[in-house]
Amino acid sequence: METELNDKQLRIMEKALEVFAEKGFDSTSVRDIAQRAEVNVAMISYYFGSKEKLLEAIFKNHTSGIKSKIESILHSKDYDPFKKMDLLVETYIDVIVENRPFHTLMMREQVLMKEGALYSYIRDMKRQNRSLIEAAVKAGQKSGLIQKHVDISMLAVTLIGSVNHFFSNYKFICEDKKHDVHDEGFLMSSIEKLKSHLKIMFKAFLTYGISKK
Repeated sequence: METELNDKQLRIMEKALEVFAEKGFDSTSVRDIAQRAEVNVAMISYYFGSKEKLLEAIFKNHTSGIKSKIESILHSKDYDPFKKMDLLVETYIDVIVENRPFHTLMMREQVLMKEGALYSYIRDMKRQNRSLIEAAVKAGQKSGLIQKHVDISMLAVTLIGSVNHFFSNYKFICEDKKHDVHDEGFLMSSIEKLKSHLKIMFKAFLTYGISKK
């Protein structure tokens, strides 16, 4: 949605996200959302038109924030290519931590998503982010800091796949380490380890084959 969202729309989107994350998009009715948001069904139809359009508005609202953060990092002249990659890792993970219900929804729905307006929007967003990262990598290659043969798609797979695996298997990680799944301290320390691990992997991947002399 291009117009500024009002408080009522934001509340409906917040509560819809909760229900979608809990039950899944297909299993959630507009009436479920109306009950959670304490509004009538007609108000949801008035603001969003349909359940599909409501989901689209949620995705656009959440992804626009991370898009602007990524653009700010990768366009900055204050950071070298490695610092940009470090900040990219941190930003991507921090946004997920701050918006866990949305991440749960996104992981589930992308697997089920078919052609449509929302599919096209997410595809275009991924292409734009890929282009930004590619530009940062090319700048590093030009300066000789980054190896010539870098597969940007594999960089994205490494980041997104590792993070998704971490969160989808967090319960098993807690069981393995004998920690309560609700222990926020353990979660935060585990996330810092994940960030550190990915930063090291990225730097190794970007500099592989470059002489250290």
